[in-house]
Amino acid sequence: MAPTAPSSLPNYLGEGLPKQNDETLRETREYIDQLLATREQRRQESVTEDELPDEVHLLETESSGTVYLEYRTCGDDSCSCMSGGEKHGPYKYRAYRDGETVRREYLGKATETNTE
Repeated sequence: MAPTAPSSLPNYLGEGLPKQNDETLRETREYIDQLLATREQRRQESVTEDELPDEVHLLETESSGTVYLEYRTCGDDSCSCMSGGEKHGPYKYRAYRDGETVRREYLGKATETNTE
């Protein structure tokens, strides 16, 4: 009985892989292993300052990500922050890698205010 392809696998792969010879399947498995290893290695790399929003203050780089402070606009057109006034904050974020994507997690209003 043939194995069932995972439902998350695109149809063209689920239908195409069984048609490949053993050598191609072994090479494909090696390629997939290399992709996974590369992604895992990338996840371990720190997020660099140029990957973060402009005008942030780095606090620390740790194994779980890069922690930084950011002042933000609120999006309310009647607020002075939207017309060059003082922005809100600082807010604390952690940036981390999720595969090739840099994600950020809100950590709350920062108690640190020194952004020099």
